[in-house]
Amino acid sequence: MVVELRPGDSVPEELTVEREGHLCMDQRGDGACVGLDPDSRLCTLYETRPQTCRDFNRGEALCLKILGFPATTSA
Repeated sequence: MVVELRPGDSVPEELTVEREGHLCMDQRGDGACVGLDPDSRLCTLYETRPQTCRDFNRGEALCLKILGFPATTSA
């Protein structure tokens, strides 16, 4: 997933890349965001994460899918 940065996002420049004219979070070779810890799958920038990431509710289906966790169902 490509995380496009918005005005006001404060992400260290070394973690960003320009894609098709848009400033985005860079990705590791496996496609994961460079801000995502590969072992814990937790965001290392959580307190200052981009607005795009803030728009996701932690644990919602799409978020879990992106992180590679199996989908859960609620009864």
